[in-house]
Amino acid sequence: MQIRVYDEGAVQDCLFVLGWGNRCRHRTVQWLIYQLTTAYRVHAVELPTHITDYRREWVGPVQEYAADLGRFDLLGHSAGGLTAAHLDADGIGNRVYLSPWWDSDFPVPGPVLDAIASLPITKPFIPIDTLDADAIGDLATAQQLAEAPSSVSPAFLRTVFRAQRSLPPARDTAAAFCSLTDTVVDPRAVGERLPADRIRLYDGGHELFSSSGREDTAETVIDTLQHGPDAL
Repeated sequence: MQIRVYDEGAVQDCLFVLGWGNRCRHRTVQWLIYQLTTAYRVHAVELPTHITDYRREWVGPVQEYAADLGRFDLLGHSAGGLTAAHLDADGIGNRVYLSPWWDSDFPVPGPVLDAIASLPITKPFIPIDTLDADAIGDLATAQQLAEAPSSVSPAFLRTVFRAQRSLPPARDTAAAFCSLTDTVVDPRAVGERLPADRIRLYDGGHELFSSSGREDTAETVIDTLQHGPDAL
């Protein structure tokens, strides 16, 4: 896990947990971090890609880092939104989730997926072919798409399913932004966890920051981080 700090002189801290395969070097991620630095000192977390235990490899290290931050607001995208939803630290203020990976809309029946996930295999070999520009967002770069994960292991699926099925109740300070046309994660899971007045829809792909409508929404994301769901 890599954590990079972007400090342009802001007093407040924001812990930003990036999504699965997102890296700070990606141009669209840099764009969002730049927007955040107008209000925050940003701690950007790059999650490891191929894991077998979400608590040990995702939640635990982020929780340990967060313990030293004091008071901070929490932003999580996709797998970062799944990880952030499990965080429990005294210093967490407002929580904003961007297209959180709280469930998936796989074309394969659930019992079949569970059977695959039960296999004792940690090597990624199950192909992922949905992370293209149409799914991610029309501003996604060639580098970003080329570096996206292309396969997963049964062990990875198993631990992600466990993370999704053991989500704690949503906090009162939580809000989410998502697209109803998301083909990477299931937006219905957002509606099942948060009331409608704490959800803001946007037009675009799975990554708000890789979608051309991002300029219209970024300010609201920051306002919601600073002031909570009442800013929506």
